[in-house]
Amino acid sequence: MTVTHTHTHEVAGGTSFADRLNQLFETVRDENGMTFTGKKIAARANELGYTLSDAYISQLRTGKAKTPSFRTVEAISRAFRISVTYFLSDPEEDLARVQQQREYVQMAAQTGAHLAAFQHGPISPETIDMVIEVLKVMKQQDPARGN
Repeated sequence: MTVTHTHTHEVAGGTSFADRLNQLFETVRDENGMTFTGKKIAARANELGYTLSDAYISQLRTGKAKTPSFRTVEAISRAFRISVTYFLSDPEEDLARVQQQREYVQMAAQTGAHLAAFQHGPISPETIDMVIEVLKVMKQQDPARGN
């Protein structure tokens, strides 16, 4: 399937909804490290109680559908497990957070360490960066933890 981009309906930050949605499909991975498909995102959204089709996601990605409802944006966001603010705020900041979370998940899986000790409240991005660095050191010191 060829995806074309149109830049007609801009959201906060000056990029189109289609651009931001396509950025998610290009960068966010599932629990197995695979890219998402429209079909998988639609299925996840439907499992969460939303009504969303692969065909409509395709229309949003190509720009044929330009103004999704907030409920649709919410469904897509929840299916990708990101905040709806990704579509409403600066995408570079949120993309960096998504990439940071992905790196943490990868390092935690490889080292067997998790942030369970921090469940008492929100963790700042700076703290997560420090934990990722510690996990990288742990991995280097004990190659048996997985590469």
